[in-house]
Amino acid sequence: MDVLSVFSYITIIPYLAEGFLFYRILCHFARIRAGKIWNAVVFFSGVNICNMIIFPNDLFNVTAVLVWFLALMLTAFHGSVWQKLSAVAVLYPLVISQNFLVMDMLGHWGDSLGWPVAADAACTIMDPLFHLLIWFCIGRVFEKHLVQLGKLFDTKTWIMLCVICLASLVSITSSIYFSPEESYKMWPTALACFATNLGCIALAEYFLTSIRQNMDRKNLMLQKNYYEELEQNQAEIRKFRHDMNNHLSVIQSLFQSGNQEEAEHYMKEIESQTAARTRVFCKNGIINAVLNAKYNLAQEREIDCFFHIDLEKLIGIDAVSLCCLFSNTLDNSIEACAKIPEPLQRHMSVKARVAENGYFTYEITNTKRNAVMEQKGRLISDKEDAASHGLGLSNVREVVEKYNGTMDISYTEDKFTVTVLIGDA
Repeated sequence: MDVLSVFSYITIIPYLAEGFLFYRILCHFARIRAGKIWNAVVFFSGVNICNMIIFPNDLFNVTAVLVWFLALMLTAFHGSVWQKLSAVAVLYPLVISQNFLVMDMLGHWGDSLGWPVAADAACTIMDPLFHLLIWFCIGRVFEKHLVQLGKLFDTKTWIMLCVICLASLVSITSSIYFSPEESYKMWPTALACFATNLGCIALAEYFLTSIRQNMDRKNLMLQKNYYEELEQNQAEIRKFRHDMNNHLSVIQSLFQSGNQEEAEHYMKEIESQTAARTRVFCKNGIINAVLNAKYNLAQEREIDCFFHIDLEKLIGIDAVSLCCLFSNTLDNSIEACAKIPEPLQRHMSVKARVAENGYFTYEITNTKRNAVMEQKGRLISDKEDAASHGLGLSNVREVVEKYNGTMDISYTEDKFTVTVLIGDA
């Protein structure tokens, strides 16, 4: 066995390590399907895709990598189509450009030396090591941010990221298809595509930061309102305790004078004035604040409410998505109930829990009087503002799809129900 054959076997290790790093990055973009077979398919596909040799005018390999990558993302991963296409649009130019650059640069270096055995052996070793170093740096720098992409990005954000990266994808493939004889003239293009898509990942990080800041602002505002209501209740209780003797004297006087009906009315009035506006529906502070705000709004509109919330377990759904789910469905239910002329017919029921198997279930039911309208399979409201039609449930559906859950909408003449199931939440 000659020296080059030995080196070829040795380089299998960095090739496999490189494939593993690529596999991890893919899993940050989308959630892989369950099963060891799918993990093996993605891993070995990643090894081959990220190590595909790319030469100038290499129409076959460039096309093969793209088709293979697309098929892998569409079949082996969960998530929306745009999420999977974004992974291809971001990572494919990184794969092609660096594979072409490393191979072509090492080739020119070997040509300049006349390809002695030492140069050939050095290229055989350096090629996988360069790729391994590049993917290690990408994973090291961007891994924490890639983890959050699948959780916080919605369909519109994935589409925007995909469109931005499409320019570099078209650029690198066209450049390799029609590369000049002096292949080194393509190096700036390949470097630019590589840098552009790394910049897109950094841009995604900026989006994530903006989303998080917006989430924190909303959460802080909810908590601020929650504690302001709590303090207001405490002040009312202190005031009531201060006036307790006076109230008891009035009630005693009314009973002694035989005005029992008036005494009972007086007691009910005191109860309504001192009833707590802040209740503990669950141990999740943000969701409890949302539920309190919507419950108080429902009470103001004379809607009979039943809340059964069991979210004691820590669930893997981010606060923004939970707020979106609860807020939009509660707003729709309150709005529908408020349109019923008879207050006694206004009812709303909300149930949410995390089961022992980790499944998150949510069901909200409300009475209604208005007709449900559909347009091309999409529910729309009867609001005057056409831009608002169906946005609430559309936002909820995006949250459900982001976590690969299911959402069911059912209704009769007088009831409307939304049911959400998210597995392994």
